[in-house]
Formats: sequence, C-alpha cells, structure tokens
Amino acid sequence: MPSLQHAGLVAHYTETGNGDPVVLLHAGASSARQWRKISPQLESRFRLLAPDLIGFGDTPPWGGSRDLTQDDQAALVRELMRTADARPAHLVGHSYGGATAVRVALAAPGVVRSLVLIEPIMMPLLHQAGERVLFDEYRTFAERFIAEVDAGRDEAAMRFFIDHRNGAGTWATTSTESRAKLVAVARQTADAFTSNLNNPTTLADCVSIAAPTLIVCGAETTEPERIVTRILQDAIPDAGYAVVKRAGHMSPLTHPDGVARLILAHLACR
Repeated sequence: MPSLQHAGLVAHYTETGNGDPVVLLHAGASSARQWRKISPQLESRFRLLAPDLIGFGDTPPWGGSRDLTQDDQAALVRELMRTADARPAHLVGHSYGGATAVRVALAAPGVVRSLVLIEPIMMPLLHQAGERVLFDEYRTFAERFIAEVDAGRDEAAMRFFIDHRNGAGTWATTSTESRAKLVAVARQTADAFTSNLNNPTTLADCVSIAAPTLIVCGAETTEPERIVTRILQDAIPDAGYAVVKRAGHMSPLTHPDGVARLILAHLACR
C-alpha cells in the first residue's frame, strides 16, 4: 500500500487503474477499502486514488494539540493530489469524505475537475438554512456518541452509531470481526463527529463552488442527511441530483453498482 508523509504522520492510500485521476474519500468509521466494490467498475477508465483519512484504516490518528478538523483532512487530500498526480482530479466523497471533498474544492478550486458528493455530512448547513430542529437532532446524536466514547463505552457508542445509520438491530447482525474493527476506531469516529459539528462551510461558500457537481442521496436515508443534500442542490450552481433507490446512507457499500453507474455517468461528461 503506497504512502506519503504528511503533518508528521505516514498516510496510506490505494492506487489502481489508468486514466484521469479520481480521488475517492471514504465515510467516517471506514477506510479506503470502502470502495472495493466500486473500484473495479471505474479503474478501466480512471486512475483511482483512495486515501485512508487521518485516523482511519492504516493512517494513524491525529496527533495535534487541537481538535481534528475537516480542513486537516482536506490538506491531506490536497497533498495526495499534488504528489500522486499533478493533473486536476475528480473528487468522489461519501459522508465524512464528502464534507472533506467540499473543503478541498473551496481551498483549491483549480485542482478539482468535478465533484460527486454522496450524502456529505455538513450538518451546520441545516442550522444556516433554518432547519434548526433537524440540526439539533443531529447534534444530540453526535454528542451522545462522543459522550459514550469519552466515558470509555466504545462498543455502546458504535452500536448506537450503526443502528442509527442503518436501522435498529443492524449491530446485532454484524459479524464479530466487523464489530471489533468498528470498536477499534470509536475514538477516531468521535473526533470526526467533533469536526462535523464544527464544519465551517457556509451557504455562501457552497454558492461559490464552480466545479461540476453531482449530489447523490439514498432514497431511505435519514431526514437530516436528505435535507442537507437538497440544501446543497439549491446552493451549488447547476448541481445535478440523483437518488439511489432502496438505499440508506451507506449506498456505496449496499448498492455499489448503482452508485458506480452514477459516478461514471457524471465523469463521462467532464
């Protein structure tokens, strides 16, 4: 697995395929391996770069004296883009990775050829758009998760997280191996929640995004995630919008074929 030095740590990423660069940014509590069902459908036409974001997969946790931010993750992505392929890249980001992709596009618009945002976690936009009840719902969810981890109840935190994201009872049907992997990144996931709550992106920022953008939403996702995608559709100029039927928030994992088709269709025109 290739790696690069960044911010005092060794960040790992995967690299497959040939062609114009596409950077794939995973969700929280996940890693570059999230894209293993989608990559084979893209790599015949594109060079795929998928980093393990800070604190996930094989990339070590954040070691700074302050809280981890979305901009710290975006800086890692920009460094990967600079060192691995100097050409402007397509960015595909899911959930936490989607919010990171937006921060990259705002900080360095010249390096972003297009965006695919799959339910990006940008919850402060709810508050800015007047959806304060939904924002408070998300904040309560995030703060409960963080409190469970701070109290040393990592497994309870991850059970709460997985059942909330994928439906009650999902944790009970998750394999022992997968549970162990999720519990192992509980602290990093709590740090990601903190950065989600403090995401500085504004509606005015979104209006300034010039990269061709496709926003993807699961038909059965939770209400806060769905409303955020609609807010982004209204704010980003000429943003496209697509719904993945029968999918929840984790559509790249549960409906990889449908998500891959949407990505390919968007990139083919760019």
